[in-house]
Amino acid sequence: MASSSASDALRPSRIIVPGVGNWSPGGLYSSYSSEYPVELENLLSEQEFKHCMNRINTAIIFRWPCMPCYGFSTVCCPFTCGLSTLLVRCLCFSEAEQAAMETIQDINGNVTFKGSNVEFHLVFRMCTSWIEIRRVEQKVAKVVEYEPIGR
Repeated sequence: MASSSASDALRPSRIIVPGVGNWSPGGLYSSYSSEYPVELENLLSEQEFKHCMNRINTAIIFRWPCMPCYGFSTVCCPFTCGLSTLLVRCLCFSEAEQAAMETIQDINGNVTFKGSNVEFHLVFRMCTSWIEIRRVEQKVAKVVEYEPIGR
């Protein structure tokens, strides 16, 4: 039992899965790495991880803007002082981002997945993003015993 708690202490509480596809001006990528992180060992099987990442990547790709929109936003950015990226982000990339968020919520809410004690999150920082897999501590219900009065 001590070795189990020792291995839990060595495992990171969050694992970062980087973006590997096309980058959007808002930081979203068209896909995220499906390479199995060794830190997930004993938390989530490689098959489950690849299935989850495939669902997230598929949701993004199906809603990814067409090539003219993508090209317009990135090529015209310097000439429009960034307004082209804002326009295309609001109109096109927000659908892909919303699809990714909904898929991640669905994965996290899946009853069979809840037993794995991990949650997926889409994190944005400084015009980039990644999928973060966080360990969730199991909540143990407290059992309180009362002694009857008068004994």
